Amino acid sequence: MAFISGYIVNAQQKVNDYLHSHGHIIIVISGSCDVCFENQQHSLTPKYTCFIPPNTAHTLECTGSVLVLDVPEEMIKAIDLVFLTENSILEINENLAPLITLIRYEVENRNFTNNESLRYLYYYLYDKFVEQYRLPSLQYIHENYADDISITKLAAIENYNVSYFTSWFKKKTGCVPSDYLKIVRIEKAKEILTTTRYRVIDVALQVGYKDSSAFIRAFSGLVGMTPNQYRRLALDNKNRANKSLTRKEGEV
Repeated sequence: MAFISGYIVNAQQKVNDYLHSHGHIIIVISGSCDVCFENQQHSLTPKYTCFIPPNTAHTLECTGSVLVLDVPEEMIKAIDLVFLTENSILEINENLAPLITLIRYEVENRNFTNNESLRYLYYYLYDKFVEQYRLPSLQYIHENYADDISITKLAAIENYNVSYFTSWFKKKTGCVPSDYLKIVRIEKAKEILTTTRYRVIDVALQVGYKDSSAFIRAFSGLVGMTPNQYRRLALDNKNRANKSLTRKEGEV
């Protein structure tokens, strides 16, 4: 299981062509921050936050205080990357302000921030980013992934005929509707596997599969391991991270 980390920068400096395998979420606490990537420039204030994709060269020029979340690549869904790059700015409205306050509290009040609280807060913020771009048919899939979803239903949601909808959907997402649904189901299954003790068959039923065999085949095809192997690996990684964190806190 990957862990997210966060830190606050109090500096006035410019970083050119910064490139790394993890992504960023930039939250301006005070002052401003100019962010440039993918030939786009964004001027951030405390009213806005920005998502920077992994493996993307970017330039930051900030004044005042900036909170930075380093997001492991595996915590960003591949099916969201195109849209997140095109819709990288999120307004911090009155509903999101308490979330930003909680994230800041977690970062400022822990010596080491690879903790579960920050992870869950990040995913809530992540969902707000992706909700900006989700087309009605995509939103329907995300809300009803456990049901039998027909392509006829999805096409009707977008007011297209089935043949046109399929090609249109692939241009928008990079895959056909059935593959997108499978990815959404498996991503949800990964979340359930790492946060509960449900049996594999129970997880399969929760994400829309009628039997464990079909679920295991789909999961293994996308993830490269069985659901039980994924669960054990996630648990081992979590235990190692917790032991490392305990040792570091004992040294403080």
